[in-house]
Amino acid sequence: MKDQTSWEWVNWSPFAWQYLPVLLGHIVIFNLGSKLLPETLFTIFYTLSSIAACVYYFTPFLVMVSLVQGTVMFLACQYFRRKTTVWISSLPLLYYMMHQTTKFSANPFFIYTFVSYSMLSYVSYNIDTINGAGRKEDDTMPKQYLRMMFYTFYQPYLFSLIVLYEDFERQIAAREGKERDWRSCILFAARIALWWTVMEVSLHFFYHEAIMRHIEYSSNLPKDQLFSLALAIGVFFHMKYVVIFGLPTIFAKIDKMEPQPPPICISRVMLFSKVWREFDRGLYQFFKTYIFVPICQPTFSLTRKVIGVLVSYSFVLLWHGFYHHNIVWIILNIFSLLLEMSAKSLYANKTFREWRERVVSDVNFRRILAPLHIVPFAAGMYSNIYFLGGSQTGYLFVKKIFEEETIPVRWPFILLITIGYFYSHVCMEVDRLKDSRTVKQTEEAAKKKK
Repeated sequence: MKDQTSWEWVNWSPFAWQYLPVLLGHIVIFNLGSKLLPETLFTIFYTLSSIAACVYYFTPFLVMVSLVQGTVMFLACQYFRRKTTVWISSLPLLYYMMHQTTKFSANPFFIYTFVSYSMLSYVSYNIDTINGAGRKEDDTMPKQYLRMMFYTFYQPYLFSLIVLYEDFERQIAAREGKERDWRSCILFAARIALWWTVMEVSLHFFYHEAIMRHIEYSSNLPKDQLFSLALAIGVFFHMKYVVIFGLPTIFAKIDKMEPQPPPICISRVMLFSKVWREFDRGLYQFFKTYIFVPICQPTFSLTRKVIGVLVSYSFVLLWHGFYHHNIVWIILNIFSLLLEMSAKSLYANKTFREWRERVVSDVNFRRILAPLHIVPFAAGMYSNIYFLGGSQTGYLFVKKIFEEETIPVRWPFILLITIGYFYSHVCMEVDRLKDSRTVKQTEEAAKKKK
């Protein structure tokens, strides 16, 4: 018996296995075609081949919807040359498709996997070209349209991995001067294959998600076991995306491209703003570059940052769907992030910072930060349970942990707070060690260049 409760994994795993021939064919066409064919001919041939593969796997109708969507956005951008036009021509369709999936496809997974990700590529291309990131050689509308389609239908970045257009062109340009590291590619592929196998085998023995979603059963579990199930779901979610992001990363690496690093391990994160930055790094770069920063400019005042956060999270909510568990997830994340932003704004005050450095040592300051981190961590923890387990599961944890233990200040709450204090220290120390290692590697790389 296998746990089939994780809808995303149940759909993705067999689909990815069936899609492997496309990715293998991509390696041949992309790497040989770019060497043997003139650039324009190669771009046309590769783009048409990739679109044909999408027609076969994602249905002709969904590919047509994506192409029409991209064409409308491209023409609107060419005519008006305003970023607001890009959003106006994309967001209504995204909202409609994310909430009326059965009207477009019998399998909503295809919409979440293909149509929504291709829409992000169209948005990225059009906004970046307005900002002047387009290639000089693409000096006509047909050439620009072809380049947009080539970027959108580049197979390793077609879904799962989000790479902004400007970064895509930088990676393409840097390919010629790079050597392919076959050893690194093979080891990374073996790592992904290992975790994919572990995930599949584990679902025959561990039924954490099925138990969690069986509310009548899970509500009668002892609270320590209930809490352990939440951790198991979080770990499973992390490993799931190690594989989901890792599979296309293999082929991007073989192409000598530079895909984003794998998602951060959530078992060493205290502040969930770090999860937003380093889990789905591509999505974070997308709403940071196209939503948050433009709203915050030019002053980056606290008011503008708050508005930027609200609009950015509204986009994330639109991306995932306006459902109750997602709304609670977003609200709690906003609360957690605003707490962090307020604390950082206070510490950015020169007078306060100088007073702290004069009166409180670094070690004692970390001892003060550790318990303070628990508040946004708790909000982030509850938010993720809502996001991963749904509304009923989320409320079960609020009832069992917050209402029954936290508000009355009972022993389990004191135990959790104590453990959280030490866990916060561990997370800060891990971050310190990683930062030190990064600085050391940067210095060594600079010395080698000299």
